[in-house]
Amino acid sequence: MIRNAELTSRRTISIQMVGLVYFIAVVIAGVILVYQPARVAHLNQEVRRLERQLHDLKLRNEDLKRTVASMESLTYIEAQARNVLGMVDPEQVKSVVVNTDPGEHRPTEEGAYAHAEPAQGILAWLNRIAEFMKQRIAVAKGLQ
Repeated sequence: MIRNAELTSRRTISIQMVGLVYFIAVVIAGVILVYQPARVAHLNQEVRRLERQLHDLKLRNEDLKRTVASMESLTYIEAQARNVLGMVDPEQVKSVVVNTDPGEHRPTEEGAYAHAEPAQGILAWLNRIAEFMKQRIAVAKGLQ
């Protein structure tokens, strides 16, 4: 009888162990079967997010390429030179010959001689400033 009880007890323990191992295997298999699709779904979502980001960056890159191309054009450079730097075409520069002596005659651009009346008022004052500046520039350049 004791022997029978021992055998039953051993069989019960071994059947319980096999059942426990089987249960653990089923749980692990279930977790794996649930985890894999969840992981795949997460990775697919990450791939879609990165593809959208790549698409946005490609659009931004194309926009920057167009901007660089427009900035390299001569019309843009000319517009910047005019607007930002204040440059003008040589044809747009106008010069005026100012006579300081009423009897002095100077040739104009066309080769004819211009005779200026003696300056009065503000014109005389501007004429004196121009002469003063001309002398200062000549001294600075070492011409006098």
